[in-house]
Amino acid sequence: MRTPGPAEVAADRAVLVALYHATDGPGWANSHNWLSGAPLGEWYGVTTDEGETGGRVTGLRLIKNKLTGELPPELGRLSNLESLILGGNELTGELPPELGSLAKLQHLLVAGNELSGEIPPELGRLSNLQVLALSRNELTGDIPPELGNLAELQRLALNLNRLLGPIPPELGRLSNLESLDLMNNLLRGPIPPELGQLSNLNGLFLGGNILSGQLPPELGNLSTLEWLYIPGYDFYGTGSQLSGSIPPELGRLSRLEVLNLRGNELTGSIPPELGDLSNLRKLNLEWNLLSGMIPPQLGNLSNLGVLDLRINGLSGAIPPELGRLSRLTWLRLAMNDLNGPIPTALGSLSRLIELDLSGNELSGSIPPELGNLLNLSELNLNANALSGTIPAELGDLSRLWELDLAGNTLSGCIPRALKPGLERPLIAGESSNLGDLPFC
Repeated sequence: MRTPGPAEVAADRAVLVALYHATDGPGWANSHNWLSGAPLGEWYGVTTDEGETGGRVTGLRLIKNKLTGELPPELGRLSNLESLILGGNELTGELPPELGSLAKLQHLLVAGNELSGEIPPELGRLSNLQVLALSRNELTGDIPPELGNLAELQRLALNLNRLLGPIPPELGRLSNLESLDLMNNLLRGPIPPELGQLSNLNGLFLGGNILSGQLPPELGNLSTLEWLYIPGYDFYGTGSQLSGSIPPELGRLSRLEVLNLRGNELTGSIPPELGDLSNLRKLNLEWNLLSGMIPPQLGNLSNLGVLDLRINGLSGAIPPELGRLSRLTWLRLAMNDLNGPIPTALGSLSRLIELDLSGNELSGSIPPELGNLLNLSELNLNANALSGTIPAELGDLSRLWELDLAGNTLSGCIPRALKPGLERPLIAGESSNLGDLPFC
């Protein structure tokens, strides 16, 4: 490695001095040795290619250090800089386009500031960049398609800004990308099918925008994907309106752990192919326009902990196969058109904490097997067509703190053991006769 000359080191020092003055150095939480005659490697947050003895600046790490003001364009002169990490400060103004001259830069993290303006397209020239984190700022404008030139990029985080326009299809060229987070912006338009080319992607986070159109079946090509997170609500109170059916190709995502598509306008039936997602831990399709029966194949999801299908138009019987989901903690099927009896197999869900079957057309009696759910804290069977007596076995549910059986036609008596564990023994609506039932 060539020994840097005094002029090069002096030039780097001048840039650091400019940064100090532009960002209120005297007000920093820690400014040890800044502006002193000590080697640059001894200045707080500065690393150099010769350690603490001096040399060219290779890294700046000033996280949560109370930097204010604007980033100076002189930063573009730190030609040996590999890491610029300034997250969690109070920086304002725009990102200097001169940062695009930092040919050796690998990490650019300025999340959690108050930066505004547009993302400079010049950042697309950073051919060695591996991490670009600009989240939690006030950036506006479109996402520059030039970011698709960042061939080495592994993580792109632009979430929690005010970015507009479409998702550039050029992002599909980022073959090394492992995480793409564009959540909670004001992005519009369709999800580009080109994103299905991101062969190393682990997490795709697009929720909290105003996206439209269909889910591209090409997303089923993301063989390494673990998180697919596109809920239809956003940080500013608007929401996406993804439509069409759920592509059965998503069933090929063998590594997927979280699938969240809640709050869109998806139609059609739930693909039975989703039952092939053997690593899935959370499946949330709440608040869509889905119809048809719940596929019994979902009972194959042996690692599933959360199943939320509330507020759709699902019909038919609850598949007894769901009773095989031994790791399930939340089962939410409320506000659908489900009918038939409550499967006794649900009493096998020993880890279940919440069971919400309210607002359906379920009939028959309450299975006494539900008394086996000893971890249950919430049981909601409100607004169905259930009849018969309240099983005495429910009195074994010592952790139960919310029980809603209103809106049914139940008879007999209320197990006395339920009373001490509940703030109100039963939540009874006006249409219920539960208030007239004695304890037994």
